[in-house]
Amino acid sequence: MDLTLLYGVAFGTTLSIVTLLWMVSVAIRDASIIDIFWGTLFVAMGWGLLFVVHDRIEPKMLGGVLLVTIWGLRLTFHLAMRNVGQGEDRRYALWRMHGGENWWLKTYYRIYLFQAAIALIVATPLVATFYRPRDFFVINGIGALIWAAGFVCEFAADLQLTRFRARTAGTDAVMDEGLWRFSRHPNYFGDALQWWGLGLFAFSGPTWWALIGPIVMTLVFVYISNDVIERGLTKRRPEYARYVATTSPFFPWRPRPVADDAAGSRTMAGTRTQVAPRSGEGDGNQDAS
Repeated sequence: MDLTLLYGVAFGTTLSIVTLLWMVSVAIRDASIIDIFWGTLFVAMGWGLLFVVHDRIEPKMLGGVLLVTIWGLRLTFHLAMRNVGQGEDRRYALWRMHGGENWWLKTYYRIYLFQAAIALIVATPLVATFYRPRDFFVINGIGALIWAAGFVCEFAADLQLTRFRARTAGTDAVMDEGLWRFSRHPNYFGDALQWWGLGLFAFSGPTWWALIGPIVMTLVFVYISNDVIERGLTKRRPEYARYVATTSPFFPWRPRPVADDAAGSRTMAGTRTQVAPRSGEGDGNQDAS
C-alpha cells in the first residue's frame, strides 16, 4: 500500500484521539490521563489501518495489529487500575502550578500533540506490516518470540511492583525484589523488548525503517523517562540512592556490591530496605509503567 496513505490514516486516528482526550482532560483538570491511554493510541491506529484495507487484509497485518492490541490494552488496563481516582499525577500537577492561566491550552501542544508525534514515530513497525504485508522471513518469526518474552517481562515486573506497593503502602520502602533486583526499570525493559520484537516482526529489506520505532522507544526510556522518575524518587526516598548504586539502570544484570555501611555490614542489592512511613508515599520504585 501507499506509505503516505498509511501514515495519513495513522496521523488522523492519533490526532482525533489525543484531541478528544485533551478536551476531557480540560474538563476534569487532569492532564495526566494521556498516560493511561498511551497504549490505546497504537491499538486505535492498528484497527484504523485494518478498517481502511478491510478488503485486502493479509496475515502479517493481522499479526502486527494483534501484538499491538495485546500490548496496548494490557498497559491501559494496568495504568487505569493504578491511577484512576488518584487525581492528577504529581508531575503534571507541578507543571500546572507553574504553567499560568493558559495552562489548559498549553497542555494541548506541550503534552498531547507532543505525545501524538512520538507515537507516530514509534508506530513504524505497525505501519511497516501494512506496507509490505506479504514479506515474511525467519527474522519475523524471531521477532514474535522476542515480543512474547518482552510481554512476560513487563507483565511480571508490573505484577511484582503492584504486590510490593500493596504490602508496603505508606512507607518509603524501595523495591529491589524479583526482576527489580536486576534492573531499576524491568517493566520499561520489557516494554522496549516488545517493540524490538514488533520491529523485527515487520522487518524486511524495504521496511528497514520499522526499527526506527524501537530505537526511539528505547532512547525515550533510557534518557528521558528513567531520568525524570529517578530524580523524583531520589528526593523522596532516602534509600533509593543505594538502590541506584547497586542496580543496573535498564538492562537486567547482576546486582553490584556496595561499600560497608556504618555498622560494618556489607550490603548487596536484593536486600530490601524499609524506613519510617511517610504520609502519601505508598508507591513503589516508579510512578509510571
